[in-house]
Amino acid sequence: MNTYPTIYIDEAGNTGSNVLNCNQPYFVLSAVHFTDAELVQLQKYIMYDKELHFVEMKKSIKGRNTIKLILQHSLMNEEHISFEFIDKQFCIYAQIVDMTIEPVFHFIYGNDLYKKRGNIILANCLYVFCKNHPNQDIVKAFLYSFEDMMRNQTEESINNFYLNVETLSDISDESLTNILQCISSSRNILEHVLIEDNKYCLDTTVTSLLCMVDHWFKKFGTRMNIITDDSKQIKAGLNMIKHLSKIPRKQQLVGYDTRKHIFPLPINSISMVNSNLNFGVQLADLIASSFSFVWSDVTSKYKIFQNELKSLPFFKLKGYSLQPATAAYLSQEVDDSSDSSPIDYIIQNL
Repeated sequence: MNTYPTIYIDEAGNTGSNVLNCNQPYFVLSAVHFTDAELVQLQKYIMYDKELHFVEMKKSIKGRNTIKLILQHSLMNEEHISFEFIDKQFCIYAQIVDMTIEPVFHFIYGNDLYKKRGNIILANCLYVFCKNHPNQDIVKAFLYSFEDMMRNQTEESINNFYLNVETLSDISDESLTNILQCISSSRNILEHVLIEDNKYCLDTTVTSLLCMVDHWFKKFGTRMNIITDDSKQIKAGLNMIKHLSKIPRKQQLVGYDTRKHIFPLPINSISMVNSNLNFGVQLADLIASSFSFVWSDVTSKYKIFQNELKSLPFFKLKGYSLQPATAAYLSQEVDDSSDSSPIDYIIQNL
């Protein structure tokens, strides 16, 4: 008999290769846990005869009322719901650090940038310096050219990115210029940065899913079954996820300071389904889309509905976030005595 808990996964705000889409600035992945009996209870409670799909439901009075009804149900609490919220623009700055500056520290200087939260500090510095830069057109060109280089990896896209790095450096103060010089140095080690299978290299769907797996493992203390919508990003990473779940070693925490995760991954099974036929995945979609909707700018047509949702206690639920850090967080002392590199662990075990 299968006694493993089931987690339902879906996301909102996924704009594919256009990560910097200004109309959808946030990515939200929700991971919800309901028993079969609880799912039946919710279905009977709302009496809604169509698929739960937030984008369509918000267009009608009945759909909007059903969304509010669901979000106010007593089961909509932290015992059943978790989510990760990502500020996609900040994420691009973090990925610039990961994809260009971290390899410079590793291959040229022989240092581990992830220790002592070095990568987080640099990502926040780069973000703040660029957000406050007087020439936002050049900053925008810098960001979009990075995205283009990572996606396409053509000689033209590579040249364009490093030209934009140089242009931005020429009109910036010393603090930003010092960071940009590290980025410029990465051109000499691009063979370690650009990989052939790069279609989803800037997507955060799989990493968000693994964050949610870690969250539920801390609650359950056991492996789990994952059911997710038919996601191209998850499908692309499916073999890796399965391999990392089947490593024949005792479970251990791997990572840096407070950023540690359990390996092997505590996943018993992972399957992708058509959300039209799965009420649990539909709930995950509605929850992710609700958070994305509430935090985003919306047209005046839905402003009243947005304000109605904001007033609900549901939106006080705490999730995990990838966004600019506070000064207090960045200045915290961290215990790195048991640090271990996830990359080294994966290489050794795959």
